[in-house]
Amino acid sequence: MSSKTKDAIVSAFLTLVESEDFDRITVTDLVEMCDISRQTFYYHFDDIDQMLCYAFDKETVQIHTAHESDIWTSYAEDYVAFFNKFDVLMRKSLKSISFVLIYKLITKSFADCLFAYFNYKKGEQFATAKSTEYLITLLSGAFSSLIVSEIQKEKSDYADVFGKLTAALTDFTL
Repeated sequence: MSSKTKDAIVSAFLTLVESEDFDRITVTDLVEMCDISRQTFYYHFDDIDQMLCYAFDKETVQIHTAHESDIWTSYAEDYVAFFNKFDVLMRKSLKSISFVLIYKLITKSFADCLFAYFNYKKGEQFATAKSTEYLITLLSGAFSSLIVSEIQKEKSDYADVFGKLTAALTDFTL
């Protein structure tokens, strides 16, 4: 039941962000839209930022557990859907005090999935290598910058970004 409530709150936020400024959405707006009490919201989340962390983490876990393999295209297809789903949220966050949080969530999401992908592809030798954390941090930071560049455009083409990334990862050997 609590997962359904959490998901309903996230869904309400995604709906509200379509028509409201990112920073103007309040807990009151969310509880009214979900027809729940403030206590229910605060039972699940400390604040809206924690709700956003939950939303990104949930999507990330779904992607990398659904594709426990070394085939990047399966990850990429789900990431395109994920970023299309959160497109308006990410766009509106550009003008928000929460932009840094959204940037960090994108970076963390990608780092988690990239680590899972390389771990399946390269195995234990990759996971325990000294340079692994640095490599993942470098790649996920660069990727987040590409996504920010993409959401600054009038119309984002996440499939193109992930297509280029897929080509690069296919050519890339560790």
